[in-house]
This record gives sequence, C-alpha cells and structure tokens, in this order.
Amino acid sequence: MGQFIKLYSEFSAAGLKPNEMIVLANLYDRMDLSYKNEGFYDGKQHAYYITFTREDLAKKVNVGIATITRVFKTLAKKGWIIIKQRFNSSNRIFLPISLKSKNDSSKVSNLDSNQTKAKQTYTNETDVTRNQTKNKQIAMPKTEIGNEENKQIHISGFDRMQNLVDSLKQKACFGHDLINILVKYSENTGVLYNYAQLIFKAKKTVISKLVKNGRPEAKDALRFENNINLMPELSEFMKSLIIKTRCTKSIKNVAGYITKALHEFFTDAVGGYMSIERHAHLSKNTKDFNIPIIQLDK
Repeated sequence: MGQFIKLYSEFSAAGLKPNEMIVLANLYDRMDLSYKNEGFYDGKQHAYYITFTREDLAKKVNVGIATITRVFKTLAKKGWIIIKQRFNSSNRIFLPISLKSKNDSSKVSNLDSNQTKAKQTYTNETDVTRNQTKNKQIAMPKTEIGNEENKQIHISGFDRMQNLVDSLKQKACFGHDLINILVKYSENTGVLYNYAQLIFKAKKTVISKLVKNGRPEAKDALRFENNINLMPELSEFMKSLIIKTRCTKSIKNVAGYITKALHEFFTDAVGGYMSIERHAHLSKNTKDFNIPIIQLDK
C-alpha cells in the first residue's frame, strides 16, 4: 500500500489522470520483477524492460483494450514510457523516469518507439554485415543501472540496423538478397522495419484469405522454406516495386500501393507453386508407366 501511495503522489504531482496512474503503477510494479531477472536486461539499450500485452493489462485494470491503447499513447507522449516495437515478437516497454531519484534526466529520450532519426551510410550495399558506418552516434542520457548512472551511452544507427537485420534473418527467414535490397533502399531502421512489416502482413493476409476460401495449400506455398522460387522472385519484385514508388510522383500512398502489389504477388505465387506441384506429381505417376506389349498369335 505504501508503494502505491508513493507512486500515486508522484503521478498526481505530474498531472496524470486516474487511468494513466493505474496503468503506470502496474507497469512499475512489473518493472520491479524485471530488475531481479537479468533476462529482462536489454544489452543494446543498456536498460531493463518489461513485456505486458494490452490484452493482459486491460483485464488486470478492468478496462477495454482501446483504453489501454489511448493511455499508452498519452504516456509515451509525456515521456513516461517508451515502447520498442520488435518484428514478429513481443514489444518491449521501457520506463525512462526513475522514481527512485526523481531525476528526469534519466529519460532515455532517444529510444524512439518507431525508429531512430540517424541516417546510415553504407560502403557496400550488398553485404550489410561488412559495412563500416559513418553514422552519427545517438547519445542516450544516463540510466539508473549500476555504475552507469553517470555515463553517456552511445548506440549507433548501424547497431540498430544490424540488430533488425539479424531478426529478419533468424525469425522472418528473409533471404540474403532480399535483406540487402531492403537495406539499400532504407535510409534508417524505421524504413527497413516498415518494408519488412508490409511484406510480413501482406503474406499473412493472403494466407488467411486463401485458407478461409478453401485453399489450405497457401500455407505451404508461401513458406520460404518450402517454395524455393518465392524468395528470389520476391527480392526482385520488391526492388522494382520500391524503385517505382520512389520514381513515380503520382503514387501518394506508398504503403497502400506496396501492400496491394504484394497481395497480388503472393496470390499469384500460390497459384504458381501449386502448378509446379501438380506437374511434379503427374511426372512421378507417369515415370514408370509402360505400355504393355501384346504378342499376337501368328
């Protein structure tokens, strides 16, 4: 109870509304558990984090998910929370204001929830892992962790980009050529993330739609591991698509244009994959087929 009263006093002095106070109190309560678990320490950001789905938090505080979403946006604008979106994984929530010292300079203001504003410069656009960066270092204000309290933490835009590239390789199974094409045309981590999200969401939408319409084979057809033609075709398709959207001034809604084009691409890919499968199946059945020879009586 004492802890809650202390938090309430802090939140009230900051002018937070009741819903914001309740949500934030639950986030700080969970952060206390993260401090005791090294598994919730982000080495890249040099800070502890929590994971809390909006659905679970809505049930816990007895409000709707829409309310949690609004509260999150408000708290993020006020600097109380920073949400790091992660591709195909749980978002990480950082609490940059330490209530232990009332030190507002502990805000990790550069942990942008969408993207870093630093631009990347790559000397070799075909292999991101070997690039030497000339990026401006992003200064992160001091944290409340151990002896780092009085240090300036620097995270380069290149490190952020590399972290996302590793995630696309390991979790999304993106191929080398596709990643290099996306990196080449991405000015920063946010642009790369958005391109990857458009691909991921379009593929997921097409699979869901086709399965719902009685075509369960779409799942296998759009698995990069199964369809060996899908990745190289997608790489070339994305390259031409990105160039077209950047060179055609009449395309105003770039995300919408790319999404529509990807829907058509993945739908056609399913049809092409099934045609190949049917041909392979037919060839297998006729491979050992022999026409019987009947010897006629003389």
